[in-house]
Parts: sequence; structure tokens; C-alpha cells
Amino acid sequence: MARTRALKRTAIPASLVAWVAVAAASAPPGTSAPAPLMKVLITPSALNKATGEEVVDVAMQIPTMAVPAGVPVVSLNVMVPGQPGPQPVTDVSVTDAQGVVPLTRRSRGSEQWSAGRAVQGNVVVRYRLPIRNVTPVAGGPPINLRIDGDGFSGIGSGLIMQPRVSGSYRIALDWNLSAMGPGAEGVSSFGDGSVRLAAGPVKRLENIVLMAGHLQREPPKPMGAFSAVWLGDPGFDAHPIMHWTGELHAWMSGFFRDKTEPPYRVFLRFNPMNAGGGAALYHSFIATYGTGVTPKSLKSILGHEMTHTWTSNALGNWYNEGTAVHYQALFAWRAHLISTADFLYDLNLTASRYYTDALRNTPEDQVQPHFWEDTRIRVLPYDRGAMYFAVLDGKIRKKSGGKRSVDDLVRAMVDRARAGEPVTEAVWVGLLRQALGPEGPEIHRSMMAGGLMLPASDDFGPCFRRKQIPIRRFELGFDVKSSDKGRIVRSVTLGSEAAKAGVRPGDIVSYSFTTEGVMRDPTRTLTIEVTRDGRTFPITYLPRGKVVEAYQWEQIPGVPDSTCLY
Repeated sequence: MARTRALKRTAIPASLVAWVAVAAASAPPGTSAPAPLMKVLITPSALNKATGEEVVDVAMQIPTMAVPAGVPVVSLNVMVPGQPGPQPVTDVSVTDAQGVVPLTRRSRGSEQWSAGRAVQGNVVVRYRLPIRNVTPVAGGPPINLRIDGDGFSGIGSGLIMQPRVSGSYRIALDWNLSAMGPGAEGVSSFGDGSVRLAAGPVKRLENIVLMAGHLQREPPKPMGAFSAVWLGDPGFDAHPIMHWTGELHAWMSGFFRDKTEPPYRVFLRFNPMNAGGGAALYHSFIATYGTGVTPKSLKSILGHEMTHTWTSNALGNWYNEGTAVHYQALFAWRAHLISTADFLYDLNLTASRYYTDALRNTPEDQVQPHFWEDTRIRVLPYDRGAMYFAVLDGKIRKKSGGKRSVDDLVRAMVDRARAGEPVTEAVWVGLLRQALGPEGPEIHRSMMAGGLMLPASDDFGPCFRRKQIPIRRFELGFDVKSSDKGRIVRSVTLGSEAAKAGVRPGDIVSYSFTTEGVMRDPTRTLTIEVTRDGRTFPITYLPRGKVVEAYQWEQIPGVPDSTCLY
């Protein structure tokens, strides 16, 4: 009963009031003043088991602010795609040397709090985030604030307000975990517990993961560059797969010729929609568990996301996602962390989705404008990009007599980024010209124009060969519109498997998958929950339609695995 009252009260904890007391400070005479120090203190409550709610209090101390009247002082992203509504924010207060600042709250993409008078000098911001898990209405990135086990996790853009400031700030990020009980830990993409960041932009706080509670870890004690943490019960022992991920990260660091292995963290949490996916953030990755997720099924996405640590840049998704898919299983295979059969399985899933995609000829400049309109377009930078890099790899190896590969070009781009040199499409095309002559830029132009990217039969090594087999194209079989009742079937494709299974216009449907993953596996059946005439029941079917000839690769009989790696 006492705990329920504590959750409902609106007063900010005394610990926050004491923490944000502003103290005057000055640089010693004759020295240049360091960048101002912004402080952030995160104070979670214990999980209220009666309500399933947790409350997170946040206090921020921001020096040297100057905000005119009527202008937003702070903002917070409270909307996440796929979530049924905004994240609640309560008890927002802003004070400066003159006292409490009157605020006006407005929604403009994110929530903004504007000042009723000019704000000047050292400013203290306090607010409260009540967290209660809600059922997603559609697939979206798993970045919302949520509770797992006895703790919570989320990303900075939805947890830490952005103040209206410019220039560089040092940042002190602190946790007060006293309400969570002995043994509770707070972890972020920047490190364990309280961290101090050198001068830099405040916006860097947006792209981090934060997690607090009684965490499970791999390795059990923090050591080295790699660390994984999670809350709740994944349904399997996560320690072996996270140990595997740490080994792969170390191998990849060696491949990209790091002088020291860069820090990397995996935050594992539950996802009720599209389990097994995740979100890449600063030197970290949110991986998700849930229905159908196994340690083996996580390997591909973990390999994919860690590749981004080195290869992501401003060239576009054809490069960022193309390299990540090309290497997601290849690196693990080369590191002897998966079998040849596992590598081949991953390759053929990518090939199946690409070569059966009815919109695979969509030019690259049309992908981004229509990215969220059609899954068949959305997956092209991943699938076509991966096959593009495989085509380049095969041609470079053959032209150089095996002395060079696309690896050398990718590492050259990574080296340029490290050195602060330009990393542009023109630079990449120049590397292709050096490696392949005029054919290199021509392959690139063809890919960008939507041309078919088809690796040669032996481009994936000497023990594989290409074949053509009939595969049915993905066809969900119905489309939906969202309403306050949920997703309502608007129309059903005549003769589709969905129609044969009994899906009808007007049905209210719910499902925990996204079409990207379903498209990738031609054998995967779907189960949807249908509500009709007051009854709710499941319908299971294979979401496939027209048969087309698609390319796959197979292992050549009698060729030993020892000759396969390339």
C-alpha cells in the first residue's frame, strides 16, 4: 500500500533536489575555462508489481542557457512508430536564478516546453516518466521505454530531454538506484554506472541505450571492450550466445585493423512485435527476444549490426546495409564461429528474398521516397546491396588472381573515415575503377539504376555452385487500415492463401511479425489472430503466391569444407 502511494505522488524525490543544487564555479585565474558541465541524474523507482508500472525521475542541470520568451526550452521524443500512443511525461518543471519558469507544452513532432519568460544562466529541469508496457499496434523499432524483469530500458531520445543549447558541453550522466534495491545497476552505451563525457554536442545523448535493474551479464564481470546485459527471461540461456558475440566482435576488430578493440554493448530485451530484430545505436545494439527467437536465430542480426560499427557512413543504405548483409554471416564463418551449412543457409535466405522480389528493379533513388510504402522496396538496399558486393568481390578476386577482394576496398573506406578524409560515392567509384577498370563504375551504375545483381556460380567460394529453383513470391494476401478498433482488413486478394485460409474483409487482425522477415523465408507460415462477430480465433497460412525461378547456391558434393573459406 505504501508503495502504491509513492508511485502516485507528484513531488520530485529529495535526492534530486539536493543533486541539482547549483553551485557557483569559476576557472582558476590565467587558465581557459573548460566546456560547461551538464549534469543528468536518472532515478528509477522499483517495479510496482500491483500495477506493472515503474516511474523514472530525471533531473538535469544545464549551465549557460539563454532562451527568449516563447521559445522551446526543452523537448522530448514521446512517439515511437508502432506504439499505440505517446509516452507519458508528467511533473515537468524548469527553474533558473529567477525561480520557476512558466511553461507551455506543444506537440510538434516531439513534445516541446516553451518558456513564458526569458530563461538565463544555470537552469534545472525536472520531470517524471511513468512506464507501463503496452501492446504495439504495428511493427516499429524496439526503442520505446519498457519494463522487463524488475527494470527498464529505452533510448536517450525518449528518456533525456534535449535542452535548447548550442556548442560543446561536458556531460555527467549519473544514476540513483536506491529504490531498486541492493545489486541494481545502471548501464548505458557509454559504460557502466556513472560516466563522464568529454566536451561534445548534447545531441549525442539521443542515440544511446540505457538500462537499469538487476541485470544479467556476459561476461559476468565487466572486462574488455565487449559487454552484454539483459533483463527478464529470454526463454533460453543467453550467456553462450553473448559470449559468441563477444568473440565475433573481437575477430571483426582485427579484420578492420583496429589498434584497440572499440567498445561495444548489446542490450537484450523482450519485443512483442517482430522479436529477433533490433536497433543499432552508438557503439551498441538493442537485440530482442520473444516468440520464435533462439540463440541460433540471433547470430545473423548480431553479425549484421556489429558490422555497422565500422562500415556505416553517409553513402546511403545500399552501402551501409549492403555491406552489413554481405558480411553478417561471412565474418562469423571466416572466424569459425558458424558452420559452412549455416553460412549457406543465410546466403540463400537473402538470395530468395531478392530474386523473388517483384519490385527488385526499382532504382536506388526511388527507394528512400517509398521506403515505408512497400516492404518489397524497403528490403532492396539490404538484398540488392549484398548481391552487389558479392558481384564486386568475385570480379576483383578473379582480376587480381586472388590477391585482392572487395574487403580491401571496404577497409580503405574505413581507413579514410578514421583519418577524417572524405567518404563519398565518388571516392567509392574511384576505388572500383582502380580495381576493375571501367567495368567497376559500370556495375555500380547498373546497381543504382535497379539492374539485376547476379554473382557468378563460384563467387561464394570453390565449394558452392549456383542453381535455379522455383520459389513462390511473398504475398500477404490482404491489406489493412488502422482504426481505434485495431487493424481492419480492407481487402483480400482473390485466390490468395489468405483468402483460402478464411481471411475476410472487415476482420480485425493482430499479428506479431513484420513482412521483412516473412519475405526472407519462403517456408515460414503465419498465424494471425482474427476477431469477427465477437469471436477471436487464429488463422494459419503460408503467405506465398506466384511461382518464379530464383537463384540459390548449393554445396558441391565431395568438396571438403576446408577448401570453402574465402
